[in-house]
Amino acid sequence: MNKLLPTRAWRPTWLIGLATLAVGLAVFYYFTGEAGALPLRLVPHLQAVPLTLEHVAAGPVRLPVQASGFIVSLTHDVAGPFTQPLAASIFLVLLAGLLVGWVAVVSTLARPAFVVGMVPVIFLLLSLNTESLGIFSTGERYFLYLMLVLVGGGAFALHAFAERLSLGWRAVAMGAVVAGLGALILAQSQLPATETALQLAAYATPGGAVLVALLVLWVGIENIRALLWFNTQAEQPGSRFGLGPFLAASGLYLGPLLLYVWNDGALELLPGVSLDPLVLLLPAVLAGGLGLRLRAPSYAGWVPYAGGLAQLYPLVVTGSAGALAYAFATANTPLLVAARNFTALSFLLLGGSFWVYVLMNFMPLIQQRLRVYRVVFEPRRLPFYTVYILGLGGIAIVQTRQNLTIPDQVQAGQYNNLGDLTRQQSEDRPDDLSLALLAERYYAESGDVLYRANRHAQFGRAALYRFRQQRQNEINALRRALLRGPSEKVSLRLAALYNEPTDLFEGLDVLRRGLKAQPRSAALAADLAQLFTQTSLTDSVAFYLDKAERLAPGSYASRTNQLGFLLAQNLLAEAHKLSDKLAASANEPAFASNRALLQLRSAQAVDMASDPPAENVVELDDARFAQLYHLVLLNVTRYKDRLTPQFLARLARLGNQPANANYYEQLQFLQALGRHALGQEQTARQLLLPLATGTTASAAYYQELLGLWQLEQGQYVTAADQLAFAATHGAVAASEARVYALALSGQLDSAGVAATRLVNAPDSAQRALGRRAQQYVAAGNFMPSGNGPARVGSKWLAQAQQAEQRNNADEAARYYQRIVREAPFNEAGVLAAARFYTRRRDYTAAYEALRVGLDENPFSLPLLRAYVLAAADAGLTDYAADALAQLRRQLAPAAYAILAAEYRARQAARAHAADSFSVAPAASPLQ
Repeated sequence: MNKLLPTRAWRPTWLIGLATLAVGLAVFYYFTGEAGALPLRLVPHLQAVPLTLEHVAAGPVRLPVQASGFIVSLTHDVAGPFTQPLAASIFLVLLAGLLVGWVAVVSTLARPAFVVGMVPVIFLLLSLNTESLGIFSTGERYFLYLMLVLVGGGAFALHAFAERLSLGWRAVAMGAVVAGLGALILAQSQLPATETALQLAAYATPGGAVLVALLVLWVGIENIRALLWFNTQAEQPGSRFGLGPFLAASGLYLGPLLLYVWNDGALELLPGVSLDPLVLLLPAVLAGGLGLRLRAPSYAGWVPYAGGLAQLYPLVVTGSAGALAYAFATANTPLLVAARNFTALSFLLLGGSFWVYVLMNFMPLIQQRLRVYRVVFEPRRLPFYTVYILGLGGIAIVQTRQNLTIPDQVQAGQYNNLGDLTRQQSEDRPDDLSLALLAERYYAESGDVLYRANRHAQFGRAALYRFRQQRQNEINALRRALLRGPSEKVSLRLAALYNEPTDLFEGLDVLRRGLKAQPRSAALAADLAQLFTQTSLTDSVAFYLDKAERLAPGSYASRTNQLGFLLAQNLLAEAHKLSDKLAASANEPAFASNRALLQLRSAQAVDMASDPPAENVVELDDARFAQLYHLVLLNVTRYKDRLTPQFLARLARLGNQPANANYYEQLQFLQALGRHALGQEQTARQLLLPLATGTTASAAYYQELLGLWQLEQGQYVTAADQLAFAATHGAVAASEARVYALALSGQLDSAGVAATRLVNAPDSAQRALGRRAQQYVAAGNFMPSGNGPARVGSKWLAQAQQAEQRNNADEAARYYQRIVREAPFNEAGVLAAARFYTRRRDYTAAYEALRVGLDENPFSLPLLRAYVLAAADAGLTDYAADALAQLRRQLAPAAYAILAAEYRARQAARAHAADSFSVAPAASPLQ
C-alpha cells in the first residue's frame, strides 16, 4: 500500500498543466511538422521576353533600345528531410521530467509495484546508448553504470529509507540527480549539443513508442465510456438518452474503426477527409483524465489514486505527447503509421470489449435511464478485467497474424532518426565517406527491410544522393518510393529532377500518375501546367492552370502562373483584367514581378504601390531578382524620380553580395541603366564597359547598347565603329544602326555600302533590316541634330557661356569642369572648355580637356586640330605627333598647311616664353 497518507498527497495540478502543454505541442507539430521536416518550396523559373525600353533618334529613324524581360512561373520542389534539434530537445526534457516524476511516485508504492515500476526505467536508461557519445573520452559503459547507480540507487533509497518524505521532496531529489546527469552528458559528450540531443532522441524512440502504447492501452476504452457518460449524465432522468442512442453512437464510433483496420489503415470519410485515429486519442486522453477517480475500483488494488495514478497518468500523457510530437516534427512515416494502426486496433478491440462489458452488466440500467457511468467499474455479472484481457489478447492475435509489424515499424522509425543525424554529419564533413555510407545503411535497413513503405527513408536517401550530386541514384530512390505507394511530395520532387528537355515525357508521366492518385493536389496540377508550357498544347496548360486554381483558390503559385501564362501568350488585355482583381504582397515577388512586366509591355498603368521589393532582402533568388529588375526598368522608363541615390546604392550593395554572384552582371547593367536615365552618362558607360568586354552574345548586346548611347550623344563616327564591333560578335540590329551612324557622320557612300552588304546577307532578318536602311539612306535625310535635349552637357555649356557673358569666370570654370568630367563625349562642350582655358592661359587644362574628349571621339577632326594646338601651347609637342600624322592623312593639303603654320607659331611662342622665363635679371630691382 502507499506509505504516504492521502492528506499529504502531492497535488498534480502543475502536472496536468505540463501534460496539457505537451499535448498542445503534439497538436502544433501535427499541423506543422510535415512542413518543417519536408518543406514544400516554390521554385521560380524565368522565361526571357523582349522589351523595348526607349528609342534613339538617328536622323529620321528611331532605333529601339531593347532589353530582356522575365516572365516568372512557379513550380514546386521538396527539400529535406531536415533534422529537428529543438523538437528533440523538448522531447528529451519531457522524457527527463517523466523520469523524475515516475521514480518519485513509484518509490512511494508497495514493494511489488515499486519493482514493476522500476523495470521500464532501467530499460529506458539502457536504451539511450550513452556510451556512443564518448563520455569520459571512452566508449565503455561507465556512464550507464553511473546512471543506473544514481537513478536506481536513489529510487531504492527513497523507497526503503525515506518512508515519510513527501512526494514533492522526492521529486526534487530525483530532479537534482537527473539534472546533474544531463549536465554531465552535455559537458562530456564528444558531439556538439544539437547532435547529442538528436542522438539521444533517436535512441529514445523505442521508449517513446512504449509510452504511447501504454497510454493507448489505458485509454482504449475511454471514448466508449465518454459516450456512456454523455448518454446518462443529465440530472433529470427525462433528459437522459436510452439504450437506442447509446447503441447508435457506439456504432458510429466503432464502425469506422472497423473499416479503418479492415482497409489496412485507410478510410475516407468525406472527399478529401480521411479518418485519423490519433485524432480520436485526444478525447480519449481527456476522458481518461476526467474519469480517473471514477475508474479507481479497477486499479486501486495495485496503485492508489491520490498518491499514485493521479500523478502517473499526467506523466505518461506528457511523455507520450512528447514522443508523438517528435514523430510529427520529423515526419517519421513508420512511427506515425505504427501509432495510427495501433491506436485504431486498440480502440476497436478494447472499446468493443468494453462496449460488450457495459451491455452485459448495465443494459437494464441504461434502459431505465439511470446514471450508469458512476458505477460502470462495479460490475455484477462480467468482471472488467476479463473483457480487458480479451481485448489485449485480440490485439496480440492480430499483431501475430500481421507478423508483428508494429515493432518493425518502430525500429524503422529509430533508424530514420539515426540516418538523418548521420546524413547531417556527413554533409558537415563531406570528405568522410564512411558517414555517408553509414547513413545510407540506416536508410536501407529502415526502408528496404523493416518497412518498405517508408517514405521518409527514401527521401533521406535521395537527399544523401542529392548532396553527393548523384542524380540518377536520387531518381532511383524516389521512383522506388513511388512504386511502394503514391505520395504527392515524392512525385513533386521526382518531377523537379526531370528538368532537361529530353526528360519531358518522364516528368509528364510522374505528374499525371501523381495527380491521378491525389486528385486534390493543387501543387501537382500547377506543376503539370508548367510542364505543358514546354509544348505547344496551350489548351492543356489552361486546363491544368484552372484546375490548380479550383483546388487552391487565390494561391500565390496559381496567381503567378496564370498571369505568366497570359503574358507568354501576349494576351495583355486579359492579363490586365486578372491583375486588376489581384494584389501582391512583399512576400510574393514572383507575382509582383509579372505585374511589373505587364506594365512594361503595355501603355496602361498599373498601380505599383503594393509591389515594392522588400527592403531587408540581401540575398536574391530568381523571383526577387526579376521583381527588382522590372522595377528598375519601370523607373528608368517611367518613374525617373524614383531613381534616388539610396535606390542606386542598394543596387550596388546587392551586386557586391557574394550570394548574388549569379546576378552580378544584370545588377551592374541595371545600375548603368539607372545612371543613364539620370543623365549621368559617363558613370553609366564606366559601369557598362566591363560587361561589354568579350566576344559572347551578352557582351555583344552591351557593345550594341554602348554604341546606341554614343549615337544618342552625337558621337557618330565612334558609334559606327562600336556598332560594327558589336555586329561582329552577333548583335543583329547593330549592323542597321551602324548604317545610320555612318550616314549621320557624313559618310553616305560608306553607309550605302554597309546597307547593300546587309541586303545581301544570308540571314533573312538582316536582309529585311538592310532593305529598310537602304530606303532611308537613299532618301538622304540624315542631318546631325546638333545639341538636342538628350545631349548630356549641352545645358552646362549654355550655362557656362551665359556665365562668361556676365564676366563670371569662376562660375563658367565650374560648368566647364563638369563638362570635362561628366560629358567628355560632348564635342562642342569640350571645344568650348578648351577655348576657355586657352583664353585664361591655362594651357595644361586645355590640353587635358581635349585629351579626354579625344578618348571619347578619337576620329573628330575639330578635336584633333584643337588638341595639336593645345599641345603646342602646353609644350607637349611629343604627344601631338600621332595627331598631326592623322590630320595630314585626313585634311586637304591647304588646310593642313594652315594648321601646320599655326602649330609652328604657337610652338615658337611657347619656346620664346620659356626662354624669357629662364633668363634671370643680372641684379634684383629691389637691390
